[in-house]
Amino acid sequence: MAEIPTRADAHRAEPPPIARLTLSAETPYLAAALGFVRETAGLLGLAVEEATGLVHVVEQVGLNVIARAFEPGRGATFDVVLRRRPGEVVVAVEDQGLPFDFENLERAAASGAGAFGPEVDAVRFENLGDRGNRVEIVKRLVFQHVESYLADSEKTPAAPAAPAALDRPVTLRLATADDAVAVARCTYSTYGYTAPDRELYFPDRLRELLDSGLLQACVGTSDDGEVVSYLALELDRPGARVGNVGEAMVDPRYRGHGLFEKMKAFLRDHAAVSGMLGMYSEAITVHQFSQKGNIALGACETGIQLGDEAPTVVFKQIEEEAQRKRTATVLYYLRTREGQARIAYPPAHHEPIIRRIYEHGRFPRELRAPDPAPEAPDLPASSQLRVEVFPEWSEASITVTAYGRDLPVRVRERLRALCLQRIDWIGVDLPLSHPGAREMCASLEALGFFFAGVIPELAGDGDVLRLQYLNDIDADLESAQIASDFGKELFAYVVGAMEGEGTR
Repeated sequence: MAEIPTRADAHRAEPPPIARLTLSAETPYLAAALGFVRETAGLLGLAVEEATGLVHVVEQVGLNVIARAFEPGRGATFDVVLRRRPGEVVVAVEDQGLPFDFENLERAAASGAGAFGPEVDAVRFENLGDRGNRVEIVKRLVFQHVESYLADSEKTPAAPAAPAALDRPVTLRLATADDAVAVARCTYSTYGYTAPDRELYFPDRLRELLDSGLLQACVGTSDDGEVVSYLALELDRPGARVGNVGEAMVDPRYRGHGLFEKMKAFLRDHAAVSGMLGMYSEAITVHQFSQKGNIALGACETGIQLGDEAPTVVFKQIEEEAQRKRTATVLYYLRTREGQARIAYPPAHHEPIIRRIYEHGRFPRELRAPDPAPEAPDLPASSQLRVEVFPEWSEASITVTAYGRDLPVRVRERLRALCLQRIDWIGVDLPLSHPGAREMCASLEALGFFFAGVIPELAGDGDVLRLQYLNDIDADLESAQIASDFGKELFAYVVGAMEGEGTR
C-alpha cells in the first residue's frame, strides 16, 4: 500500500550537509565519529557543555543502532550526518536496519540517565519502511541573550507603564531580520523571562529564522518606531501550503487596541497572496482574548487540547494564579484560500463530532466508511511513524506516515518510552484521507489516547485526526475560559472522551 503523503514527506529545503560519515557498525568507529561531531559542533558555535550534551545523545542513538539494528555478522554500515540549519546544529543517524529499539530508552530512563532531556532541544524519530530509519538530534546554537541588548534600567522591574492612547497609531508590516532585537525587547516587555518560545530572547537566532523563510511574522510599530506587537507564522518548509500561527504578543501598554486581530488579518492576507491554503493555531484558555480575535477573523474551532500549555508561561498584567498548571488550548483553522473537496474516513464513534466540525467550518468533505470486507483490513504488515520530542515543553508528537497492521504495537512502544521520559503531553496525528484512520483509532484509544480534534490540510493530501495522551497529569479544566458556544461543545466532547464517555 502506498505511503501516505504528509508534511513529513516535504522536508524543508535542506542545505548540503557539513559532513556525512559512513561507519561500519562497530563501536570504535562510532567513538571516532563522536570526536568529529564534538569538534565540529564547537566550530559551529556550541559551547563545550552544549556540544557534550549533543554528543551524549548521538552516542546513545548510535550504540542502539550498532547493538539492535543489524543481524550479527552482517557487515552493516550506518551514517552520521551533520547539518547547520537556521539557529541550530542537527545530527542525524541514518540506517537501513531494524526500527529503532525503544527498549533502550526505557532502560536509560529507569536508570536515571535519560535518553533525551535538557541536553538537547528536540529529537525526531522516523521509521521510513524500506528506506530505513532516521533519528535526528537538534541542539540550538548559543546566541547572545536579549539581556545584552538591554540597558541596566530596563532590566529592573518597573511599575506598569501607562496604557497608550487608543488613537495612537500602530503600523503593521512584515518583520525583517533587522527587527530581531526589537522583537526580543517586545518579548521581555510582554512576558518577562517566561515566553514559551526561547528563540524570541535570542535576536541572532530569530534573525536566521526570518532570513530562512521558515519563520514569517507581522510586527506592529508605534509612531516612534518601537515594536509593540508581534505574531509569528511558522512553516515546515519554505513554500508550505499550511502554516502554524505561533507566538503572539502585544506590549501591555497597547492591549485593547485590537492588535491581535489586525496582525492575524495581515498574515491571512499575506498567506493568501503567497498561495497558502490556511493557517492553524492554538489559542490559550487562561483568557479569551486570542480566541475572540480568531473568531472575529472567521477562524473556526476544530479541537481542544487538554493540558497542552506548559505552566511556565506568565503574561504580565494578567492574573497569574490561573497560569500555574498545564492548561487547555483551542485549535483554530483560518482559511486563506478555498481548498479542494476532500474525502475523509472518520472513526465511526467520532463521526458525528467530526461532521459537526466540518459543517461549522464549511469544509467541503465527503465522509466515507471503508469498503466492507469479510477479512481483516487490507493493510501492509508494517506502519511508518515519525516521533518528535520537545523536552523543554515536555511534549511529543507522533505522526503516522503509513498505516500498517502493527501500528498499535509501534505506538505503544513509543508511548511507553515517552512516558518513562516524563513527557507530559503526547499527540498522535492520523491522516483522515486513508481508511486506516477509521480502522485504527479505537486501538490507539485503548492505549489511553483520546480525541483532540481535526486539523484541516495538515497532511499532504488532506486533514489529520489528532488524538492526545496525558501522562500522569491532571488536566486543569476549571481554569478554561471558552469564548464560543461551539468551542464549549467541543470542550465538553473532549472532556467526555478523556473520561471515556461513549467514545469507543
